[in-house]
Amino acid sequence: MNAFEEERQMMKLVQEADFVVVELTLYTNTHPNDQEALAQWREAIKEAARLRRQYESRYGPLSLHSIPSEQAIEAGWRWNQPPWPWQK
Repeated sequence: MNAFEEERQMMKLVQEADFVVVELTLYTNTHPNDQEALAQWREAIKEAARLRRQYESRYGPLSLHSIPSEQAIEAGWRWNQPPWPWQK
C-alpha cells in the first residue's frame, strides 16, 4: 500500500468513527435512559478521538479546533496554503 492509500485508509477510519459517534448521539438523544447505548457512546467518542489524534500526528490537523501536530508545525503547514487534504 502506498502513502496515498495509507492516508486515505486512515481518513476512512476517522470518518467511520465520527459516523458512529453521530449515530449514537442521535440515538441517546431519544433514549437517554439506555445505559448500554450511553456506554457505547462514551467508548465511540474515545475511539474517534484516538483515531483523529493518530491521523493528525501523521498528516496534520483536520480542523481549526485541532492543535497542530509537531509534524505540521515543522513543515510550516498553513490553512491557506495548498495542498488541501483533497488535493493530495
